[in-house]
Amino acid sequence: MLTLEQNATIYLMFLNGLLFLGLNFIAWSTIHIGPRGSKRIGYVLIISALLVFVVQEEYSTLVSLQFPPGKIKEILLVGFCAPVFFISLLYYRVRRGLMEKKSTEKLFTNKDGNEDR
Repeated sequence: MLTLEQNATIYLMFLNGLLFLGLNFIAWSTIHIGPRGSKRIGYVLIISALLVFVVQEEYSTLVSLQFPPGKIKEILLVGFCAPVFFISLLYYRVRRGLMEKKSTEKLFTNKDGNEDR
């Protein structure tokens, strides 16, 4: 049987996983903007609202574990949310740049491997 603190820690791990996936999706959607009429912006807004709920749950769980409220904000925002979001943005931007570079190289190369410039 787990103690209350152990259950709270497992719950925080689950919430952090959801937060990571949501922030990763938002970063991906920011870099890969959909075509006109795409529903992706709506999905980003829905995910953002759900992530606010997740952060509130994490905050209340950390308060129940008797963390000081000032430190909780630093832990959640500076320790997890901001780094995950900005690292995901950087990752998808670099990945998109590499994919665009490969596609332009394929465009200028014919089947024999000779360049068509």
